[in-house]
Amino acid sequence: MTKSIREIASTLEAEVYPSKNIDNSIEGAASFEKATEKELTFITHLSMLEKTKALVVICPKELQPEKLQEELKTNKTLLFVKNPKLAFAKTLELLDRPQEVQPGISSEAWVDEGAEIDPTATVYPFVSIRKGAKVGKNVILYPGVYVGQDTLIHEDCIIFPNVTLLPKTTLGKRVIIHSGSVIGDDGFGYVWDETTHYKTPQIGCVIIEDDVEIGANTCIDRATTGETKIQRGTKIDNLVQIGHNVEVGAHCILCGQVGIAGSSKIGHGSILGGQTGVADHTDVAPMNKIAGQSGVTANTKANETLMGFPAIPAHEYLKIVALWKHLPEMQKTIKKLEKEIEELKKSK
Repeated sequence: MTKSIREIASTLEAEVYPSKNIDNSIEGAASFEKATEKELTFITHLSMLEKTKALVVICPKELQPEKLQEELKTNKTLLFVKNPKLAFAKTLELLDRPQEVQPGISSEAWVDEGAEIDPTATVYPFVSIRKGAKVGKNVILYPGVYVGQDTLIHEDCIIFPNVTLLPKTTLGKRVIIHSGSVIGDDGFGYVWDETTHYKTPQIGCVIIEDDVEIGANTCIDRATTGETKIQRGTKIDNLVQIGHNVEVGAHCILCGQVGIAGSSKIGHGSILGGQTGVADHTDVAPMNKIAGQSGVTANTKANETLMGFPAIPAHEYLKIVALWKHLPEMQKTIKKLEKEIEELKKSK
């Protein structure tokens, strides 16, 4: 997709150098190593500038000529921004906007009487929308999506193929859910009655707030009673399991294969690395960073970095890891000392 430098600069609120090139165009974007002369890239250090073939480069503001008190000797067009990596992401978004969709309901979709669908929504073939569901403005429902009874989807949501939204699920604005995910399935709740596991009815709901993105094949269980909630701006990777009555705070990151057991809380801004597990009824405090494959079994303190199983402060865990390779040698030394002590006892 061809875009003018003027349009990109306007989107990024960037200053163009030299300004005479503002009406030139690019045909795509790539990493600085692989970009061609017709593509845009970004750099974080001046030394990278001449290592790329790209003729349009996003640069950090501190490299602006007036701050260097000299002109940059380059044949490239430079876009100066505060955060080049963020600006590059916004450029990719500009280049990769979805193809124009045609609002309306496919004749091959199943829509129950009593469902409400905004005229600007796009409903592809083989979508099922049940009674009491409401689909808001500019929502896109791709083929195979199931929207359960009394489910509410606010404006500008994108639901990719084969996503299941079970009854009493609410999606805020601009929520993105990738293929194969299931939102609002029964929580894993059973009571032992001395002979069998008696199923506890799961009658609660799931609330997904604005600007949440959920990866492929992720499951978020409905609450037993009350709510399972994902707060605004949180990003969830593929293959994540979130149990019933869990509350995930705002702007968290949950990486692939994270598992959060029922009734736990994840504080705002926390990052859980891949395959991290959180035990039930555990509170992960705000702004925690949990390393991949860690197991959180107890409440944490704010702004901690944790590692290991059970998860402990990273600096303590790294000390323990440093000792592991010395354990065989230490064992030999201990046995030797024990033998010497026994010999001393016998000599008395």
